[in-house]
Amino acid sequence: MSLVGRDLERKHLAELIDGVGDRGGALLVRGEAGIGKSALLAEASRSGVRVLSTTGAEAEQNLPYVGLHQLLYPVRAGVDALPAPQRDALRTALGLAHGAAPNVYQVGLAVLGMLAEAAAERPLLLIAEDAHWLDRASADLLAFVARRLESEPVVLVATVRDEPRSPLEDVGLPTMTLDRLPEDLAGELLDAVAPDLPPAVRARLLTEAAGNPLALTELPGTARDLDAADPVLPLTDRLERAFAGRVAPARTSLLIAALNDSTSLVETLDAATIALTTSADVTTLAPAVDAQLVELGPGTLRFRHPLMRSAIPWAASPGERQDTHRALAETLDGQPDRRAWHRAAATAGQDEGLAAELGLAADRAERRGGVSAATAALEQSARLSEAPGRAAAAGG
Repeated sequence: MSLVGRDLERKHLAELIDGVGDRGGALLVRGEAGIGKSALLAEASRSGVRVLSTTGAEAEQNLPYVGLHQLLYPVRAGVDALPAPQRDALRTALGLAHGAAPNVYQVGLAVLGMLAEAAAERPLLLIAEDAHWLDRASADLLAFVARRLESEPVVLVATVRDEPRSPLEDVGLPTMTLDRLPEDLAGELLDAVAPDLPPAVRARLLTEAAGNPLALTELPGTARDLDAADPVLPLTDRLERAFAGRVAPARTSLLIAALNDSTSLVETLDAATIALTTSADVTTLAPAVDAQLVELGPGTLRFRHPLMRSAIPWAASPGERQDTHRALAETLDGQPDRRAWHRAAATAGQDEGLAAELGLAADRAERRGGVSAATAALEQSARLSEAPGRAAAAGG
């Protein structure tokens, strides 16, 4: 189904990408959750250029350069061809080598060099979805790159919401805002998705969706469950209720995937095996795939829309979320930083041993240049400890 009411936005984006051979550039696409940013970029990614992508996630904000690692992974072989200072800085930033905290300028030059080399073979479209949730180090780096693309056959398109604010919004990039659909176009989209709705239900859904395309396409599936006596709820609450009601057959596995700071299918299934106390495999996720909540790739699991990823933890109890983080931590013995963060999320009281682990994670993050990540780890360490020294360290 084509995008309804986005002809001007599609034309603008197509012109930017089609002209990449003559001039590179960057564009921010702003809009609320469910407004169609992902659908617009999905169409743009079929334009014939090579696509490199990364997606921000709340759970990954404290892991320095994890977003950059995801973006550059397909062209990682280009690291070895960089000048030594840039190569060493980038390898250290990405956790591929040990060394002193990398010079951020050298990391930026390294990324520009890798992208220029890759684009010499075929123009590049860089997609950063949910850039407001990227870790700060990756977001700062992309902001650096975005201002230096005019002379390269590279286009960067990043999607953002109004909150939280991304560093990409502070460097003067052109912005395209997606607004809610007007009533006539909202009705057109709803009729295309659910042509046989009773008039009263159709009117109710148009009111509840308030022009949000994702709501217009998802809510008809739960229309029969809408209670006419319910008060009108904020759109996000209504959507989260709708999504949460659809995940029951694979609820535990989807909660694990939603709280995991990785798209690794193996990690999700290993943690599901622990949580369910029975062997989990891809068939465990079949109901979620059939319901088009997630997509499985070679070794990966991705949610169709970021809102689905946020709806599932929202519907879980605090205890369920803690149990899920605990199961994830048990699968990450070889990754001490990620393991410590999941253990912290599973711990309500104080734990001196875990506080010490987070202190070490802060040291490692600082050595890699992830100052924000180091500060966040120290703050968590202080929360888990009675030692006054940890509180002082967290306070700077």
